[in-house]
Amino acid sequence: MPRWFGPLLWVTMLLFAAMVFTATRSLTSADGMTIFDARIFGYDLAYARDYLTALGKTGGIDVYLGRLRVMDTVFPALLTMVLLVVIRMRFSGAVQLVLSVLTMVYLGADYLENAFVAGLLRTDPAALTVSDVRVASAATITKYAALLPCLIAALVTYVQGRIAQSEGKQ
Repeated sequence: MPRWFGPLLWVTMLLFAAMVFTATRSLTSADGMTIFDARIFGYDLAYARDYLTALGKTGGIDVYLGRLRVMDTVFPALLTMVLLVVIRMRFSGAVQLVLSVLTMVYLGADYLENAFVAGLLRTDPAALTVSDVRVASAATITKYAALLPCLIAALVTYVQGRIAQSEGKQ
């Protein structure tokens, strides 16, 4: 791995932790509901309206559109760099190509999701349409569908490395 990989990985993990802290501290207080970005299987119009109404009561919309959005703009790029380094160093051929494409799909879907969710957050809950929510939800689902195989591949690579390292010490 390149020498800068360790610091990149740490910054990525710390930023993720900051995002989780911000979301759990400022956004899940909206009647215990989960933020749009974390709903792996998406959401529907009723959920979006309920969540936005609850966020409006807690001041969460400002947090979502403020510091969380800034972090969620930087994080996908950092995670993409981490994944692409791992994929490039540990895989080859068609597997490398597929995982690299999925990583880029994840990045694009995450940025689209951010834009669509920002649109939802700026809309009065009663004025939301099925179409608005469906597009934002589809971006969220696509993000996770593309990301999951890449994370699994990175985790398998890590576990294999740890096993090889422990076997080498014996």
